[in-house]
Amino acid sequence: MRKWGKSIQIAATYIGTVVGAGFASGQEILAFFTSYGHWGTIGIFLATCLFVWLGYKMMLYAHKIGARSYESFNNAMFGPIIGRVVNLLVFITLLGVTTVMLAGSGSVLDEKFGVPYLLGVILTIVLSLLVLSKGLNQLLAVNSIVVPMMLLFSFLILATGDVSNPVPEDRPHDFSFVWKAILYVSFNLAMAQSVLVPIGSHVRDVSILKRAAILGGAGLGFMLIVAHGAMLSHWDDVRMLDVPMVYLTEDWSQMLQLFFVLVLYAEIFTTLISNIFGITQQLREIFTVQEHTLYLVLFLVSFLFCLIGYSQLLLFFYPLFGYLGLATILRVSLKFPLPRLPRM
Repeated sequence: MRKWGKSIQIAATYIGTVVGAGFASGQEILAFFTSYGHWGTIGIFLATCLFVWLGYKMMLYAHKIGARSYESFNNAMFGPIIGRVVNLLVFITLLGVTTVMLAGSGSVLDEKFGVPYLLGVILTIVLSLLVLSKGLNQLLAVNSIVVPMMLLFSFLILATGDVSNPVPEDRPHDFSFVWKAILYVSFNLAMAQSVLVPIGSHVRDVSILKRAAILGGAGLGFMLIVAHGAMLSHWDDVRMLDVPMVYLTEDWSQMLQLFFVLVLYAEIFTTLISNIFGITQQLREIFTVQEHTLYLVLFLVSFLFCLIGYSQLLLFFYPLFGYLGLATILRVSLKFPLPRLPRM
């Protein structure tokens, strides 16, 4: 039972890292899957399989080579020269997504609770520092609380909404939905490696990692398909909306709408702390600086970028990140001899 409990914790952290503001709002799902109609369902099935397979391989490789951060992981994968380039791109990706999540947290608190944008960002930073000060175990614990809330939200959509049958009945005009599914996974795994790699190195039992990858990928697939089916049912109403999920929940009671806002904020928060944790693990291999100092510096940099605004950051960063992650998932997919890194 202890092994299953650890697997569930890791699976929850995997889900919590992938699920962020774009997922919770429905915008990511709309852009990558629902815009392709019923064929987006096949894209979701493909993405789910890739999340399971590639997530497991990433943790397994990190376990075998003893990579404590994505810095050493990518150096082992690509070699010292290309690895440095990949690490720089991953760093930019993580810092960019961190900034987007931080800005998103301020926007949610501003729009739903009337908290001034910058004050909301500062409150989120303080809460993040409290969690991060406890290390990896606290990160796993937070996701173990938040992810069941996300799954419950999906069940509520399934139970209270009009969810159409998303299975396609005709032949596709083209297969661009396949490319979009791959791009979606590549973006999210480029981000998730910041947490999956330290977890893979930290956990000694490979069977725990395998179960975690299956549970995490299946959980992501379930949330994707429920939201996709609900938006397909209301396609004409949601296709032009910035936050489609608001439309799907507008008939809910005030208490359930408050629950939706809490889930939205929690999804942003888990992605934020996972990214900061991953970047810090990388920087500690380069600089001999204490963790809490790195946390403060990273949050300060992200805070300054937050002054640009949430929507502008989202439009600029997200398309770029999908392409940056392609090299990582391609390399993880290939078989190659694994060097053993020295334990520190």
